[in-house]
Amino acid sequence: MIRLRELHVRNHSKIIFMTEIQQITPEQLKNREEFVIFVERFMHFMNLWTVYTDFLSDKYLPSVGRSAHPPDPENWSATDMGGTLMFVLYGFFYSLIEDSDDALNGFRVWRQRFPEEETAISAVEAVVSPLADGLRLFRNRLGFHGSRSRKHESRGLDVFSEHSGDEVWNAMKNFKALGAALLAKENARNGLPGFQSEPVRHWIDAVAARSQRVKQSLSVSPVKP
Repeated sequence: MIRLRELHVRNHSKIIFMTEIQQITPEQLKNREEFVIFVERFMHFMNLWTVYTDFLSDKYLPSVGRSAHPPDPENWSATDMGGTLMFVLYGFFYSLIEDSDDALNGFRVWRQRFPEEETAISAVEAVVSPLADGLRLFRNRLGFHGSRSRKHESRGLDVFSEHSGDEVWNAMKNFKALGAALLAKENARNGLPGFQSEPVRHWIDAVAARSQRVKQSLSVSPVKP
């Protein structure tokens, strides 16, 4: 028998502990460990999302580096606080969807943990995956790693010329929503108080439907590079 303390996740004001006791294979143990690591990193992403959106809505003001709101395009600088937060959030988002065997990929993790939710997972993946290569360059050349020349750095901004800001934002928003809904499903099926299967089912289906609508709208009016 193997005892796993799987999750220590903050859900709004609640601290949730999830424990499972059962026989598991080494492959299952590996997948469960990856799931726990993904959840921890996903919660960091949620925290960054909260900080950035609170900043944009003037829920707090930093002591330095606060640009005009709304930003003045003529005077905006990449070193303004908003730019810094955006770089970190978008770069961190890519770390949750990296298509590599030795990196985290939320869609792979979700399929391992929730194979019955393929419809919702595929719907969100369809709006996120077209951005992945561009976000990888953004993460590598601006967000996290940086560049030694403006020429090398400039490719990192291609994602925003090839896709609208709304497209990138909505893809992240749907990914965030599905992740939160699937964690609620995990909590519901583990019998944790405050989580019920029926509302979670509606939540997952709503995210899938919204993602499908987004994908259809992009197919009708694609962004021109």
